[in-house]
Amino acid sequence: MAPTDKTFKSRRQQKIWERQRREVEAKKKTSTSYVNQAPFRYAERNFKSRVPPPDFSQVVDFEKLQDHSDIIVPVQLTDDLRRLSSVFGKCETPCRDAYVLKNVPGLIIIPNAFTPAAQRSLIKQCLSVYPKPPNTSNLDTHYIIPETGIWPLYEAQEKGTLKPTDPNYFVAKKVIVDDASNTYSDEEEEEEEPPKMAPTACSDDFKPVINDRKPDPLPAPGVPLLPPSELVRKMRWITLGYQYHWPTKTYHLDRRYPFPADVSDLTKAVVTAVENIGHDGWINQYKGEDFKAEAGVINYYQYRDTLMGHVDRSEMNMEAPLVSLSLGQSCIYLIGGLTRETVPVPLLLKSGDIVVMTGPCRKAFHGVPLIIENTLPDYLSNNNQYDDAPDWKLFGDFMSTSRINLNIRQVYPKQQSEETVQQ
Repeated sequence: MAPTDKTFKSRRQQKIWERQRREVEAKKKTSTSYVNQAPFRYAERNFKSRVPPPDFSQVVDFEKLQDHSDIIVPVQLTDDLRRLSSVFGKCETPCRDAYVLKNVPGLIIIPNAFTPAAQRSLIKQCLSVYPKPPNTSNLDTHYIIPETGIWPLYEAQEKGTLKPTDPNYFVAKKVIVDDASNTYSDEEEEEEEPPKMAPTACSDDFKPVINDRKPDPLPAPGVPLLPPSELVRKMRWITLGYQYHWPTKTYHLDRRYPFPADVSDLTKAVVTAVENIGHDGWINQYKGEDFKAEAGVINYYQYRDTLMGHVDRSEMNMEAPLVSLSLGQSCIYLIGGLTRETVPVPLLLKSGDIVVMTGPCRKAFHGVPLIIENTLPDYLSNNNQYDDAPDWKLFGDFMSTSRINLNIRQVYPKQQSEETVQQ
């Protein structure tokens, strides 16, 4: 919110602020003002800016196609998503409209793929079911997550049946245990070589399989005890299927948990529906029958959370499409090229939209620099009551400041098993 005249104690202060604002705005418009002049970084800075506000003039809005006819190509899915899977919801109108971008080969966008009821159902699963153990989240590093997850504690707290004086009100913290086998003498420490930094997933030298032991991050000693209502909003991600090892950007191939059947079903439907879709020299030929949902990450964004530009190379199968679903608040999604030197295209993604990254797009830089506040659809509001979700109020409260993103991948090459690849 911009300051008003009442914010300043004197006209001199107001003039100083206005001059600084003009200087910042001028700097923002000149990429050479920054040491890192990569176009992708420059676009991120634009959308992360608060003063001056971001420039949205180049953002692609799929509800305003006439404004983007120079870069958007309408296509038809090979089949109706709602016929292929019931997870998209019941609706007489078929879901076959999709779009590709002329300058981003391999990217397919399916707007508004889910009915409102289907979105409410998925959101409830993402908050109350999928985060349960054995699936791991960012909170598992620091807290001992109960088998039922955190959401039931949050519900009980809001109902008043769980009080701060109750023994299970606070989720217990993990304690760092000193391991005598990990203590070394000064001489041993001097002889030890500094650890080598493994290539990141954005590097061409990155290897998706690491046979060395992958220790889990240690809990931080200063993590506070928090009531369930605060702790649930500290959740930033959970992993499905093959669990992800964030320090090395690889999978724990020995930690594979059951994959949610509904997410697997809808993902296979999407991959089937985008068969043989393409434009101007590229076509997606990956078959839906060859796709198997083996790993997924669910990201939980609060206002001002971002996801920096990156490339997903963690899968041994880089031919299979990556399917990404948006729920809740809208966001700006940047999609670029093989390096950060490619000028990215900013897309406006809304609740119910699907992004499919196929072929060459699998190695493209992408990120989320902005969650757009107050863009929650009315059908997800906490002020409404729904026959399909009579307990929606609490979920609506959470989504009033949140965006949820599910992205699902196939880890192993098609028609190959875990055992074949590891031999």
